[in-house]
Amino acid sequence: MEQWEKNLYICWFTQIISLTGFGFMLPFIPLFIQTLGITSSTELRVWVGLLTAAPSLLMGIMAPIWGIISDRVGRKIMMLRAMSAGAIIISLMALAQNVQTVLILRICQGLFTGTITASATLVASGTPRHKLSYALGLLSSSTYIGFSFGPFIGGLCAEFLGYRISFFIGSFIISIGLILVLIFIKEIKAEDVPADTGAKHFSLQVIFRKSFFILFLIMFLLRFSRTMPVTFLPLYIQGVRGTIKGTSAITGIILALTGVVTALSGFTVARLGDKHDRLMLLAAFLGIGAVAAFPIFFTGSFLWSIFFYLIAIYFIGAVNPILQSHLSSNVHPGNRGVLFGLLTSAGNIGWFFSPLAGSAIAIYWSIKHIFLFFSMSLFITFLIIAVYRIHMNRVEKTH
Repeated sequence: MEQWEKNLYICWFTQIISLTGFGFMLPFIPLFIQTLGITSSTELRVWVGLLTAAPSLLMGIMAPIWGIISDRVGRKIMMLRAMSAGAIIISLMALAQNVQTVLILRICQGLFTGTITASATLVASGTPRHKLSYALGLLSSSTYIGFSFGPFIGGLCAEFLGYRISFFIGSFIISIGLILVLIFIKEIKAEDVPADTGAKHFSLQVIFRKSFFILFLIMFLLRFSRTMPVTFLPLYIQGVRGTIKGTSAITGIILALTGVVTALSGFTVARLGDKHDRLMLLAAFLGIGAVAAFPIFFTGSFLWSIFFYLIAIYFIGAVNPILQSHLSSNVHPGNRGVLFGLLTSAGNIGWFFSPLAGSAIAIYWSIKHIFLFFSMSLFITFLIIAVYRIHMNRVEKTH
């Protein structure tokens, strides 16, 4: 087995472990801060919003900076930095005596963690071009597997062992991943990875070139579209079923299924990017996702709604790794840290604005309209990538 393959499988396993640890706290943070004196429903909503938004926004700001540093000092040390910071910060949350401390720690989490970007950069920087879609598709599956296990196990631990002990358990799980990376990951130097003849050296200025900017816009729209239904899924389920009873459990099951379906997408269709035109695949999967999501708005059946939603998620789940592999193959291996940092920023900006747009849609129309906008947003993204592919084909023919 070659070293890039060893790194890929170790990163896949350690990402499942570390993201399980990070996901531990997701189910009970709103409950934990109530034990710190936040009892007013209005005040609770404000603090939950702040604690949710702060890390994603700051992670998006910091990702390009960490990317530039990783191109200079190495990728493995960036994984160690992100995991060790996560283990320390989450353990400190267990000691927090007020909600302000929790907010500060969540801000620090956004500033100093980011294991997903760090691991993707390490894998992409050492993987041969013809295996990038397979490698990044497999790695992306670890994200969704970890975030499926984490909240499920964390919720049970919080229920039976308490919130503070659960923080320590989450920190310990991340530490296991940290030790595995430290022992088993061997970084591959950029000069030892053959680059495609068209690969460019990448910098912050390059993002403003049309060819790269459009692809970063695609990443923004993808995360923006995908996040929109998730935030309001519990309210949609409650409305369709006509009762709040059992809604939390059903929402948890559907989110777990979403993670499994996305992981399957990473295992299966994402690897097609190593054999076929990646831009064509991006357009095809986005188009299928838009068509699959469209009937959700019109069907009155809860089961059919979930069926169409999971079909859409399966196909758009392959878009992220294929887009990453397309960009990686056109960027020199030594500059892929800043590339993945910028991709993370584009995605996190999409995550940040998506709930705001969803709230406006729910207020002015209805929660069901969010799924209609979900389909429309995917279709707009499909049109952009289809037009971009036609343009790039014309450019190649003229040269």
